[in-house]
Amino acid sequence: MRWLKQRYQNLEILKRFNYRMRYFIAFLFSLNLFAYDAFLKPSELKNLLQSDALVLLDVSSLSSYEKGHITGAYHVPISEFIKSKNTRLATSFSSKVATEMKNLGVNRGSHVVIYSRTNSDDFANALYLAFIFIQHGFENVSVLDGGYLAWVFENYNDVSSTKSKPLHKGNFEATYNPKFLVEKSKTENALALLPSKEAGEIFFDDLTLKSKEALKEVLSSELRHGDADVTLYGVNSFSLYANWYILYKMFDLKNIKMDAESLK
Repeated sequence: MRWLKQRYQNLEILKRFNYRMRYFIAFLFSLNLFAYDAFLKPSELKNLLQSDALVLLDVSSLSSYEKGHITGAYHVPISEFIKSKNTRLATSFSSKVATEMKNLGVNRGSHVVIYSRTNSDDFANALYLAFIFIQHGFENVSVLDGGYLAWVFENYNDVSSTKSKPLHKGNFEATYNPKFLVEKSKTENALALLPSKEAGEIFFDDLTLKSKEALKEVLSSELRHGDADVTLYGVNSFSLYANWYILYKMFDLKNIKMDAESLK
């Protein structure tokens, strides 16, 4: 009887182990499901075009969008995501962001990919919109490396001049997170204040991203701080958003902040 009891106990232990392993594997899968890359190559985007989770956003000018865009992309007037001078409260602006995100069909399980034309103004808009989504609690966002021209250069014919619209409203509940913007003048630790690197140190002339190894060297000062609070400042909002986005998304520095005064 003792051996039978021992066998039963072993089976129970094995059953609990299998259950925990299934839970752990499911947990890892869920992490992978939402661990989207900060930047996508055109070939990676092409593999996503048939995905029901994809929300593809073009932040170029309306005239550029109407001339040609990636098939299925929705045009986003960036002005809809810029706080007006009359909007004083973050909560008021956040309700507008929440409405716009739902109008774009963004759900909790969506994968938002943002792209623009290859000029600094449009690309700055793409990085800004990615920041706004993250600032309002949506992490599943990527930017197309090299933008629309990189897509066309890959000889992909999935382009259109027909405007696309979401079929359904999204259900993502945006929640404003105030921690990403601070005032440099009120930062007590001067060692945690770092100037943003110029865009030319991060991107090639065609606005494709430099290698991760090259970025590690360029951003070595920021990376040395690890999980400590770091505030980036600068006079160029394009470079500032680019620095923040890369450090936050690519290098997982969740305590990276931007100087609000530099963005005015």
